[in-house]
Amino acid sequence: MKPVVKFAVRFAILAFSCLLPFLSSAHASDTDTFNAMVVLANKGHAEAQYHVGMMYNNGIGTEQDRKQAFEWFQKSTAAGDPLGAYKLGCYYDGQGAGIVELDADQALKYKLVAAEAGYALAQNDVGILYEKRGNSEEALKWWKKAGDQGYPGALFSLSRAYSGGKGVPRDISVSYAYFKLSKIAPAKNVNEMASMLSKPELANGEKLVAEWKPQPTALTIKAKNGISAAEELVRTSKK
Repeated sequence: MKPVVKFAVRFAILAFSCLLPFLSSAHASDTDTFNAMVVLANKGHAEAQYHVGMMYNNGIGTEQDRKQAFEWFQKSTAAGDPLGAYKLGCYYDGQGAGIVELDADQALKYKLVAAEAGYALAQNDVGILYEKRGNSEEALKWWKKAGDQGYPGALFSLSRAYSGGKGVPRDISVSYAYFKLSKIAPAKNVNEMASMLSKPELANGEKLVAEWKPQPTALTIKAKNGISAAEELVRTSKK
């Protein structure tokens, strides 16, 4: 194994799949938000159905009930919400233990819906699922899409791929650039990798880093907003 490949493997950190940033909030209005969201969801509003699912999933504004969450994700997916489809895929991918059986095909099916709609976390997960199937070409395609949005796990996976020449021509400059951009490892580890490159390789890698700019989609931004997106939906629905 080449030194740089060993380096990349040594500092590999697994990304947490299926964890949307819909974190618990200290807002006193969480219960009001949940109740208002249920009203919208019962009218067939796809995004509201997704938010109700997330609030049940995380116990925000209501008691945590993952069975109820799964049922709302099913409704949201049927109504066409890509984030609902992503969470449904997560349940089939292991998050639904005790609620639904593991099903890699169903997980990929539903996560692909969100990935194709532009959700970075879904794109990263789809890359992982394809890698597990031995399809490096598809894995790289989706990691590139997620990496272009700035998703750390995808950038790191791209670094590994270019370091080992797996699915792409081996390119240490590109591997270094993605490794540095991922910001997964401490600066000292980035510096250690840099020391393994020749001056031209390092110069090319730094040029790639300097020219790179993440371009998250509207869907990725909405997902990152989590509970704030739910509160905004309630506000706009009252206008």
